[in-house]
Amino acid sequence: MIRKLLVFGLLILVGGLGFQDSLAQPKKISGTRQYLYLSDQRILTLEIVNSEKVILNYINLGQAYDLIEATAVVLVDELERGYRGHVIAVEPVTDPAERYRASELLPAKKFQGFTILGDFVMEGPAKLAYFKTGGRVMELEGLTAEDFEKVAQMVAAVDLTTDDPKFALQRAGFRRGYGKMYFAGAPEASEVEKWFTQAEVFAPIPVSRPAPKLPPKFSSLPDPVVVQLKLHVSKAGGLYQIEAASSPDPALGELAIETVRNSWRFLPAISKGQVADASLTLRVTFKR
Repeated sequence: MIRKLLVFGLLILVGGLGFQDSLAQPKKISGTRQYLYLSDQRILTLEIVNSEKVILNYINLGQAYDLIEATAVVLVDELERGYRGHVIAVEPVTDPAERYRASELLPAKKFQGFTILGDFVMEGPAKLAYFKTGGRVMELEGLTAEDFEKVAQMVAAVDLTTDDPKFALQRAGFRRGYGKMYFAGAPEASEVEKWFTQAEVFAPIPVSRPAPKLPPKFSSLPDPVVVQLKLHVSKAGGLYQIEAASSPDPALGELAIETVRNSWRFLPAISKGQVADASLTLRVTFKR
């Protein structure tokens, strides 16, 4: 199941052992990397870039707006563990405060590409991809890289101005639908809906959190050597007002602060569908 955090308003507690450690650079993901959902109402392509980023291309063929939420993107690995998206990256951006969004509305007859950022550090090869909008959950169909390129060319040929989406898809070369749709509350949707977290607040996500090395003079300390920090994460992902709440030694507290300030990277909190500033308490565990 998708990893959950205990959240009190926007004062968020993050245990240092509660996250998988991420490398400073995003990891490549093995398994299925490209996915497609296609019906006469919408076309979704999803491509996994790395352990921090997926690209969601969305064509709304319907007559109403579709809500695109980053947290509605879920990947599942072969060990049956789920990993959700967190924010939409705004590209390009002139104001750092507008760097991320939690959601966007996509009008009818429109196409848009979305860069979805999240913690996709999987324990096994990627297997499934889901997207939820409103009361519908779409299971995207996995494709080979070669088939994905062919589909991309066909999608580019879809005429969005027509009033007959089925005819437009046929003219572009599509002869069948791709993927499955589940309606929320239906019996067949119960196994799929478990992957989607319902919450008003999502904690900030550390996408890079290298552990500081324990200086030799503290080698006599028993494991784990942990410093607890308090800090704030801005809605642009910036860190400020970092201070040590508890530490075995003041020098270790300073080293933990320096490591987090210089090398940890966060995606911001989400509160009621908007990116938000958050107060955070986290544990920094030293390695020998």
